[in-house]
Amino acid sequence: MALLLVGIDEAGFGPMLGPLCVGMSAFLVEDWAEGDKKPCLWKMLSAGVCREPRDKRGRVAFADSKALKLPNDVSETNAKRHPLMHLERGVLAAAANLESDSIPLTDAALHDLLEAELKGHPWYDGAPVTLPVSTIAPMLGIAANLVAKSLEQGRVRLLAMRCRVMDEREFNGVIGASGNKGDVCIATLSHHLRTVLELAAAHPGASVRVACDKLGGRDNYALVLERILPGWACGVLEQGADRSSYELRKKDRNASDGPSAQAASFRISFQPEAEDEHLPVALASMIAKYVRELAMHRFNRYWSARMPELKPTAGYRQDAQRWLADAASVLTNEDRLAMIRRA
Repeated sequence: MALLLVGIDEAGFGPMLGPLCVGMSAFLVEDWAEGDKKPCLWKMLSAGVCREPRDKRGRVAFADSKALKLPNDVSETNAKRHPLMHLERGVLAAAANLESDSIPLTDAALHDLLEAELKGHPWYDGAPVTLPVSTIAPMLGIAANLVAKSLEQGRVRLLAMRCRVMDEREFNGVIGASGNKGDVCIATLSHHLRTVLELAAAHPGASVRVACDKLGGRDNYALVLERILPGWACGVLEQGADRSSYELRKKDRNASDGPSAQAASFRISFQPEAEDEHLPVALASMIAKYVRELAMHRFNRYWSARMPELKPTAGYRQDAQRWLADAASVLTNEDRLAMIRRA
């Protein structure tokens, strides 16, 4: 039997400017029996993967994006200290181990690989951003080989990497319709769970374990899961501030589904700081943050072309307010309405 391990995490839920990005990564552990303890991928992939960005053995760090992202005030002309050096190394080294077996060399190619759509505003248009931004491609090739070696030795496959990008207009539309900011994360969760079901269908008999950060901060996800997964019944395993876990079962499952389908189980859990416990969540966090940072690169490139002296912004509230004041002379009312996120 196999085990499908999936992680989901977001970047950009709090900022005033820029998109919300929710990443997903999925791994298949080939040798696993129902009832066995869930494996730790950091241990299984330790030949080439680690948690710390400054690893003495030069392994590739998969960890919370907040721990890997360096401050933006570091000079981008110094590639050894580029703010995205650790995030980019991990995301692109992982991406090279998907079926495409190559490193995406532009942000547009990365979007295609992740099925991410960045659209809806002129500030995200323009020429693709050349990748990598923090190093040179041959160095990423070495990192990709390290990840490949660890996957092979651990008998683990990286099945998928995805990123759901919700632009400012869609973000505001969801809040306007529901009145609840947390629903923007639920909308992206629905998108990723459909992909999980597709992966599960492609690997019949595999048990599924999905780990998510506490999207939107709620504790009760049972009704949400039944709403976004019609045809599935949701049983509560535990539910509280520290962790909420659920068992999902097909309502119409019967003997005709076959013995392998009946043997598989599907569980999903939500917990704060899930990226510290689950490697797939850590990689999802990295994917989301990297895609958002590249989106903000496009945002700043567009507005700096119109006002060269304008200092870039990462979009977080305090600096976004500074940026909006500095850019006032080139912003129309329509621009402000389109770019400023609600709540």
